[in-house]
Amino acid sequence: MTVIAVLASLCACGQSGAGPVPTVAGTETIVLPRADQPKAHRPTLERLKREAASSGRSLEEVVKRYATRVAATSSPKPTDFEGYDPAVIDPDVAIDGIPYAELVDLGTIAKSEGISYEEAIDRFGSQSSNSRVIDKLNAEFPDEISGVRYVDDQRGLRVGFKGPIPARAIELARTLPMAVTLIGGKGFSAAELRRAQDMVVSWLRSRPEVATMMAHSDDETGQVKVTVQPKVMPDDAEEFKRGLQLPQLDNPHITVEVTLSAESIAVRPQ
Repeated sequence: MTVIAVLASLCACGQSGAGPVPTVAGTETIVLPRADQPKAHRPTLERLKREAASSGRSLEEVVKRYATRVAATSSPKPTDFEGYDPAVIDPDVAIDGIPYAELVDLGTIAKSEGISYEEAIDRFGSQSSNSRVIDKLNAEFPDEISGVRYVDDQRGLRVGFKGPIPARAIELARTLPMAVTLIGGKGFSAAELRRAQDMVVSWLRSRPEVATMMAHSDDETGQVKVTVQPKVMPDDAEEFKRGLQLPQLDNPHITVEVTLSAESIAVRPQ
């Protein structure tokens, strides 16, 4: 689907009014409650909601009818590829800035999540515009961002930073139509976490006692989590882990957790 990325779902806790809130030692947290954030401006969809209510049709059907009418009366975008036929290739249609293809996906998501089409639009309809802000955060703070994830069933965003929260990041976060929690002072960046994972994976691939393995990193905790299937399951798991002689990481805020599995893991050492 074009709308939903697979993202971790945690609870985003908010307060009334933005500002620092108490957190663990060495970090700072700023919460921007949804009530204080800009509202999504969707006048056409609001009109279509009223039309659906008055006609007895579903909003999904009314949206489809509207998009079909717009497509039929719009001129196709210029194209230079051979074989282009405007009779069979519809022009792009967007409603309140949401591409119609995404609105179709939202109907599928609503069914799979067991929610209404209206709620799906409310929760997921700003994905494209949100992504542009997230891209700016990653582009402007490549060495500081420690992680960006949706929380609270896509109703909020959680952004971490290695050091203090930049003023520019707060400025960008204030443009999002959702609650945003910014956490500073985590002590590591997402880039450092990726490098640490790559280093650990590369090392374990070279170990003859490892049959298969997989790894992932947790940007909330700064932990690289590795599951290893030994060629022979040891009697003493801790001794086996010590014997792996994992490389020393440069950043003390990043840790490694190794779990042993008697079952085969998908990735085999090269």
